[in-house]
Amino acid sequence: MSVDSYLRCWNLMPDGEARRTPSSDLQPVVWEGQPAMLKVARSAEEQRGNDLMVWLEGEGAARVYRHGGAALLIERLESAPDLATLALGGQDDAATRILCGAAAGVHRDRPSLPPDLPDLRRWFWSLEAAQAQGETFAQAWVTAQRLLADQRGVRPLHGDLHHGNVLRSPERGWLVIDPKGLTGERTFEFANMLCNPTPEHALTPGRLERQSALIAREAGLDRARLLAWAGAYAALSAAWHLEDAQMEQARQSLAVSALAHSLR
Repeated sequence: MSVDSYLRCWNLMPDGEARRTPSSDLQPVVWEGQPAMLKVARSAEEQRGNDLMVWLEGEGAARVYRHGGAALLIERLESAPDLATLALGGQDDAATRILCGAAAGVHRDRPSLPPDLPDLRRWFWSLEAAQAQGETFAQAWVTAQRLLADQRGVRPLHGDLHHGNVLRSPERGWLVIDPKGLTGERTFEFANMLCNPTPEHALTPGRLERQSALIAREAGLDRARLLAWAGAYAALSAAWHLEDAQMEQARQSLAVSALAHSLR
């Protein structure tokens, strides 16, 4: 069904400009007198993310008002202030603490069984394919194999927890949106934070050292293992960029991977 179909079926009133991403259609709406966001997924991955949002039941995440088929109607959160601006504006530590708090909300134990989510191992196929593309790729693949063979604290993961996917509710604080939906080691969730909000910022001298130490304290993680996951994840991102012929982005992600490996 299209966005227009859901607008009619769910009695929604458009309340802003629609937006189309590579994987979904987004339409701000008003539902029963309150602002909401209609998201219609156009990929299986996005639909798995929708399933995870339903399972989270608004605990640490935007509330889900309605769901069906490929569509999700969720609580509309504030886009400002945003965590990327906070981090880039000299408040990196504050942004990281907020992200760690958001991760804790996602990782909280829940009584119901989670949806069927893909194992984290599946995500690393692209890195395996790229291992012949250079020493950093090869090193990262060795690291990834070691970590994936001995995952710890396995649970449902957001899968894409970065500065742009945690927004603010005036009443309920900072909440996650737009998960990918995975099952895997909890520490992996935090690797993406170290690679964001921009590759340039991630490579700022001393930044990876400081933020990895802060995340380890805030989330109760082993810092060396966190850096290992960050190195593996950054190289995986580089492999995805190569698949999309985004050469500069691949170069920057590889630089983050090499730096993370050097700090363990």
